[in-house]
Amino acid sequence: MIRLATYDDFDAILDMCEEFWGHTQFDEPFERDHAENMVQLSFDQGLLLVADDGGVFGVIFAIKSPLIGSTKAWTATEIAWWVNPKKRGKLAGVQLIAHLERLCIEQEVKYLNLAYMQSSMPDTVRKLYEKLGYKLQETLYTKVLYGFDNSGNYSGGSGPTRGL
Repeated sequence: MIRLATYDDFDAILDMCEEFWGHTQFDEPFERDHAENMVQLSFDQGLLLVADDGGVFGVIFAIKSPLIGSTKAWTATEIAWWVNPKKRGKLAGVQLIAHLERLCIEQEVKYLNLAYMQSSMPDTVRKLYEKLGYKLQETLYTKVLYGFDNSGNYSGGSGPTRGL
């Protein structure tokens, strides 16, 4: 069953966020308090959903904002989408997306952005998104900017890329 999350779900959601974090390519330690702030923001916007079959095993959450170049439309961007690996393949992931779409429509969000990580089933997720009607809009590249330590503190370095 897919439903709106409650405060009682936050511990389970944060546990899933931590497991999700382990699959990202970021090397910073997981900060549960910060993740809780992000979950709270999504909760406050009514865009935090869980999959629950007597225990929470999946989550999707997004944050909405106006478009940068127009006040005529809202966009929502998925922050995390995670289903326990033991529960995958049973449509819970698709149902989470479908319910998020409905919430966005109810809130007059015109554009929903979903992402996938190169480190986590990219071909499977890309095909799913396309099957659900999503179109590739942007490609995101990430570069580690040396000169920052694992705490995010600037520790010197050679500056921006040369020769541009």
